[in-house]
Formats: sequence, C-alpha cells, structure tokens
Amino acid sequence: MIFLLWATLSWAATDADGDGFAAPEDCDDLDPAIFPGAPDAWYDGVDADCAGNDDYDADADGYRSAEYSGDDCDDAHASVRPGAADVFYDGIDADCVGNDDYDADGDGFDSAIYGGDDCDDHEYTVHPGAEDAPYDAVDGDCAGDDDYDADGDGFATNRVGGDDCDDADPAVHPGAPDVPGDLVDQDCDGEATAKNADEGSEDPQGCAGGSLTGAALLWGARRQKKRA
Repeated sequence: MIFLLWATLSWAATDADGDGFAAPEDCDDLDPAIFPGAPDAWYDGVDADCAGNDDYDADADGYRSAEYSGDDCDDAHASVRPGAADVFYDGIDADCVGNDDYDADGDGFDSAIYGGDDCDDHEYTVHPGAEDAPYDAVDGDCAGDDDYDADGDGFATNRVGGDDCDDADPAVHPGAPDVPGDLVDQDCDGEATAKNADEGSEDPQGCAGGSLTGAALLWGARRQKKRA
C-alpha cells in the first residue's frame, strides 16, 4: 500500500501537465496538448507529437515550405524540391526552379506538341521569329515553309535536285511567263528569248536556229552591197 502511494506521488511529480507522459519523453511537460502521439498541425511552430521533426517541412524532404520562407514549392510531395530531377512536359516543376515545364529549351515558346508553337523544343535557336537560314534543312522560324525554296514560289532550287533555276527571284520558275527581250530564262526551260524588231517574232537565244538565221541575213546584206 505504501509502495503504490509512493508510485502515484512519484508519477504525479514527473508528469506535470497530467497528459500521461513524463519528461523527458514529454517534450513539453507544461502543456497537456503536447505529448508523444498527439495530433500535430503543420506550420504552427509547435512540435505537438514530440517527434522532433521540422514543423515547416511537412513532406520531410529536407526543405521548408516556400509559403513559410523556405524554398520547397510543393511541401506535400517529397519528390518536389530544389535540386530534384525535373521531367519536362508533365506539368510539375519538380526542381522548384519556376521555369515553364512545356518549354524545355528555354527560348520562351512552348512545345508545339503540347499546344505551343515551338516546332523544335530541344533547340534554343529554333522558334517563331528566329532567323531562318535557307538550305540547311532546318525550319528555324517554325514557319513550315520549304527550306529549299528561298523565294517562296513553290519550286525548290535546282541546287538540290529541284527545278527552280533562280531561287532568289519568285518570278523565275517552271511555268512562269518568259518575257521576251530581257534575256532572262523566267520559265527555267534553259532558253531566254529575244524579240526580232523586223518581224515581231521570238527567237530563242543561244540555239542553233537563231545563229544560222543571223548569219544568213548578214551574208545576204553583203551580196546586195556588192551588186550595188
């Protein structure tokens, strides 16, 4: 009987707040709401369950919540924290850098695959409005045009097997009107035309027929002069 009385008095002396736990197991023996196993609300600065963890790091990833002066942008998921591996295009800023998860190359344009207008989201120099050098097989400005049709006339340059004989002039291409007298092969058929002033007919320049006709006219003129 004496022993039980002593034990009761001894317990009461070490459990000051009467919550059933004595110090040092009870990390705050003056507050009955604080004891091992007690409900612990995050972000109030109180270690109510005496677990010894950081009250501002709910996911226990070692980083405090950004809402309470920390740098963890999602304190409910341990996989989201500064320095974590960040997979693009999943909508999660896993490393808390704050960048656009749909702009992998960081050029300011979202990937066209995910609703943006960047046709190559792995190349910083390729995006709408970028400089587009012709003939390099790269659609630098994401315009969707033919990189081997610099003048935009619908015909690829003959440098790469196309049939546009002047890819710097949109008026020169197969089927274009061939203007007589300008010595330009607008229709890319290999011949430029000139107009004869006396007959109004067109003669292809550089062909055998045109050369023979000119020679015949010159010979006739010389014979006429001798007769005179």
